[in-house]
Amino acid sequence: MKKLRSAREITFFYFAVVAIAMITIHFALVESTVDDLELLNAQNALEHKTEDIINKQQNSPSELQYITRTSQSYVGLANVPKHFDIDKDLPYNEAIEVYQPNGYATDYFVMKRLMTNSNGHHTDLYTFYFDEIYELSEDQIFKENIEQAVISVILLIITLTIMLLISRRLNHPLSVLTHQLRHRSANDLSPIVIPQGVKTQELTMLVDSLNQYQDRIKQSIERERAFNRYASHELRTPLMVIKGSTSLLAHSLAPEFIEKQRDRLSRACDEMNDFVTTLLSLTREENLDELQSRELTKDELEEIVQSHLHLLKNKPVEYRIELSHSIDIKIPKTSLKILVGNLLKNAFSCTETGSVVIHVTPLHISVIDTGIGLEKKPRGVEGYGLGLLISRDICHKYGYEFELLNNPYGGCTAQISIQPTQ
Repeated sequence: MKKLRSAREITFFYFAVVAIAMITIHFALVESTVDDLELLNAQNALEHKTEDIINKQQNSPSELQYITRTSQSYVGLANVPKHFDIDKDLPYNEAIEVYQPNGYATDYFVMKRLMTNSNGHHTDLYTFYFDEIYELSEDQIFKENIEQAVISVILLIITLTIMLLISRRLNHPLSVLTHQLRHRSANDLSPIVIPQGVKTQELTMLVDSLNQYQDRIKQSIERERAFNRYASHELRTPLMVIKGSTSLLAHSLAPEFIEKQRDRLSRACDEMNDFVTTLLSLTREENLDELQSRELTKDELEEIVQSHLHLLKNKPVEYRIELSHSIDIKIPKTSLKILVGNLLKNAFSCTETGSVVIHVTPLHISVIDTGIGLEKKPRGVEGYGLGLLISRDICHKYGYEFELLNNPYGGCTAQISIQPTQ
C-alpha cells in the first residue's frame, strides 16, 4: 500500500519545489539576459567598426589588416590568424561568437561583411571584436548573482523552517482531533470539542460537520430504540388477541360468539399484516420516478375508516370524509392505507366525544379530531406514537411533509402535505 504523507510534509515539499524553481528560473533569466545584451552590444559595435574599416580600405586598398585595442579586422579569409577557428560559410552581417576547437567559447565575436574595393572586386571582411570592459562587467554580474544565490538559499532554508513550524502549529489541533476520534468510544455521541491551539475556520467547520453528523446518528439510534419499543407492543397486542380468542372458542359453540371471535381474529391478523407490510415498505428500495399517479377516491378512504371503526365503539364520536374534488397522488394503495390508518387510529383513540374529520384538498390530507390535543397522552393506550413515527417515515419516503397541529376545537390536526413545494 502506498504510504500516505501528512499535510505538513506535502506542504513542505511543494513549497520547496516552487521556491527552488523560482530561484532557478530567476538566475536562468539573468544569464539569458546578460548573453542577449552581450550579443546586442557586439552586433552594434561590429557594425560600427566594419563601416569604419570599409571607409579606410577605400583610402588604402593595399592594407589587409586593421588592429585596435578592442577589434581586429582582416581582408579575406586567408589573412585571418589560425587561432581564430571560424567557418568560411559564416552568415553575412551577423555577430557570431567565436568558439575554440575544443568547443569552449572565447570572448570574441566575429562579423563577416561583403566589401567592394576600388577595382570593383568583391572580397570578405572579417572583423573580430572583444570588449574587455563588458567582459569585466559580466564577470562582476555573475559574481553578484552567485552571492545572491547563496543569500537566496539561506533565506529559503530559513523560510522553509518557519513554514514547517507554522504548518506544525496549524496541523496540531487536527492531529489532536484525530487522536481523540480514534480513541473515542463507539457509544460516545457527545459533542466534539475543538482542540486547543489555532482555531482555523476549516477546523471549526470540520468539527461542526462532525457534530451535526453525530446528532443525526444519535437521532437515528433514538428513533430505532423507540421504534423497537413500539413495535414490540404492536406485535404483542394482536398476538394476545389471537391467543385470547383462540382460548375463548373452546368455551362456547354459540354461532354469534364464534362469529364475534372470528372477527377479532380477522382484525388482529389484518393489523399484523399491515404492520409487517409497513416494515417491508420502509426498508425496501423503490424507484419513485417510475411510480404512477393514481386517483384518490372517497371509497378508498371509507375502506380505511371501516378497518379502524371498532375503536369508536361505545363512543359518542362521529366521523366524516370531506372530499369535494378528486385528486391524484403518487403513493401505493397499501402505503396510503397504512399512513392514513395510523392517523385515524390515533385520532379515534384520543377522541372521547365529538368528531373526526378527514379533509382532503389538492394540497393536503388532514385528519382533524376534537380529542385531547398534543399536550396530553391518551390513557390506557400503550404504544401511542408508533403510528406517527411510521407516518413520518412513509411521508419522507414518498416526498410528502407531515406535521401535527393543535386546532381550534381543542383537538389535534394531523396534516399531510401532498405537494410541499407549492
